[in-house]
Amino acid sequence: MSETEQPANPSPSPAAAKPAAAPTPTHSSAPESVIVRPWPKVVFLYPTFIVATIFFLLSWLELEAVSSVTLGNIFMGVFFMNLLVFSFDFSRIKSITILIGVIAAVLLVLWIDSKWEVTNFLSRVLESIEISMNTGFYGFLSAGMGFLLLLVFINTRFNYYEVNAREILHHHGYLGDIRRWSTEGLEMNKEIYDIAEYILLRSGRLIFQPATSKKAIVLDNVPNVSRIEKATNDLLSHVAVRINQRPGPG
Repeated sequence: MSETEQPANPSPSPAAAKPAAAPTPTHSSAPESVIVRPWPKVVFLYPTFIVATIFFLLSWLELEAVSSVTLGNIFMGVFFMNLLVFSFDFSRIKSITILIGVIAAVLLVLWIDSKWEVTNFLSRVLESIEISMNTGFYGFLSAGMGFLLLLVFINTRFNYYEVNAREILHHHGYLGDIRRWSTEGLEMNKEIYDIAEYILLRSGRLIFQPATSKKAIVLDNVPNVSRIEKATNDLLSHVAVRINQRPGPG
């Protein structure tokens, strides 16, 4: 009896016929878009607002441990220090110069005090300053500044910039107006021109220069400017890599 002929192309085994598993898609950590909200300079008055609110509560509770003169002197000190942010731009060079000047002044006073006891005179002058405000003053200032900061916050919800993979969008107006610039050939720069503002809100300036526009987009007082710059760089660099790795036709 002759042996049965085997087929030339045997059917594949079930294991071989099983289709290969699809590759697991990878999710990029780059954001889809970055929101940039420039704020007006009045936002840097928030330390005065916080102190006024706390002192209103302390004055309203009438705590015997804290006198109205102590609260008044501290409040005026904080208020005038806060006004310095609006008076000058504390650049790096200017800040270092002021710091050196303050250290030199302190050393000079200590040297003079060793001969003429100047510190005792200055202490008597400071102790003679008695500034007192009532509960109504702190309450009115706190409420007024709180309302103003609330209006500023609401306005930033309607006036902001959005950077995505293809374009920069300026959302402005309460009816949803939008202006657009392409991100192709976009140049971006970050400037921290005021050390005091950077300390208060880590804010700075972002400058966008679209290739299709002759005028740069300058955004001042951007909080957390370093974080926003990094997120924007990650977004735009991710888009560039994705475009460069796109397979060609065929």
